[in-house]
Amino acid sequence: MTKEEFYIYWNSMFSKTLPISYLFKHDYPYRWFRIHSLPKSKRYAENELEWDILLKRQNQIISDLFGENAEILIVTGEHNWGEIKNHITDEEEIFKPYNFVKLDSIELFILNSKDYDEDEIYKPAFAESIWKSQKFDDLLRLIANEQTIAFFICIKKNIIIAPYDGGIDIVLENTKTRDIYKEKYKDWLSQREDGF
Repeated sequence: MTKEEFYIYWNSMFSKTLPISYLFKHDYPYRWFRIHSLPKSKRYAENELEWDILLKRQNQIISDLFGENAEILIVTGEHNWGEIKNHITDEEEIFKPYNFVKLDSIELFILNSKDYDEDEIYKPAFAESIWKSQKFDDLLRLIANEQTIAFFICIKKNIIIAPYDGGIDIVLENTKTRDIYKEKYKDWLSQREDGF
């Protein structure tokens, strides 16, 4: 997929948001839901038993939604926050096996002037891959520990899966499908009224 093809796809399916995962729950509340990765909404795994639960939950729901051997995109991004420059796709070992295509820079100050300075920039990038259960466990661990950021897109099903430290944000194609999976995974949902 080329950069141009990515934008055509993104603008046809997710035009209300940008490829920045924390925006999804705000921009697509009627297609979004969140699961927590550990019982009782515990945020971080502290031992191998908890890591086993976290990875089993995440692999189960992603495989259920995407299907095994689904063609996916991995989306991550590079940060330029003043003096701090983080070139994720070039510097982080977890991403070196992939051939990332860099997208246009997003000026974060224009997006949110309360939380960002004028020189803060985010440059998303994507790579093509195939989803297989447990194939991405190392990446899921890093995300769960706040050591990197990335989300997955299944183009065929128009699904975004955005893991974070604590769970997974999921954007499905429509509200009806979202509601089916919310019911299926109701035991893993946040107990908060807003679903966060």
